[in-house]
Amino acid sequence: MLRSASRSGAVALTSAALVGLSALAIPAVATADDTACAPEDVTYSVTGGTIEWGFKQSFRSYFFGGFAHGELTTSEGVTFEGGQTAADGRIVWPVTSGSVTSASSATASGTGDANFNAHGGALDTTLSNPTIEINGTEGVLKLDYEGNQFDTSGGTPVPLTGTQVVAATFDLTAAPDLHNEGTTTLTSGPSIIGDDFVEVFGSYPSGSTLDPVTASLTVTSSCSDTGEPGDGDDGGDNTGGGIFGSLGTLFGSLGL
Repeated sequence: MLRSASRSGAVALTSAALVGLSALAIPAVATADDTACAPEDVTYSVTGGTIEWGFKQSFRSYFFGGFAHGELTTSEGVTFEGGQTAADGRIVWPVTSGSVTSASSATASGTGDANFNAHGGALDTTLSNPTIEINGTEGVLKLDYEGNQFDTSGGTPVPLTGTQVVAATFDLTAAPDLHNEGTTTLTSGPSIIGDDFVEVFGSYPSGSTLDPVTASLTVTSSCSDTGEPGDGDDGGDNTGGGIFGSLGTLFGSLGL
């Protein structure tokens, strides 16, 4: 009878111990502050947007006019927006990738083609795959190009090609802030033709002014911290020390 009473008391004591220990064993639910990314661990990327450039308004007035009978053909998501001969006329390339290297520096690239064809094919040039590089208030637009040297004499066409050639350089009125999620639109004043781009249309020498460059860059962020919760904690041993080891000792002493 005494043994039975002692055992009942032990069971009650054990139950109370379990309740207390289980409260200790359940980790607290993480709060928003526990999972927030430290500013130094945030990485920003360009994930979308557009690169827009009309080359030169006076060229477009000639190209689309009655003498040249020009036709502009676009593909792979590229469009032409605005008036063909107006100041707002421009080719719009979709941005497919990019990186943000500092709060005021970024690189963004697009895909797709814009083909200029005029004078019955004597002018046949394709501009494609733009890359825009921003460093503070300074910018560079690079393009691939493929075509023939413009010549209406009827001679043998001279092929021209270039990969990521500086088409234009430009300045921004202020350095952008690219350490913010969302879309940032950058617009330059008149751009300046790149020396290696002069041959593409053959009519505009080094130093010629061209149309402004506009870039709308969609910036997103992610946390680059690779640390994992519980670093430095081996998680304990279910059969030895810690809470479960204490329970084993307790049960043993009670003969359970």
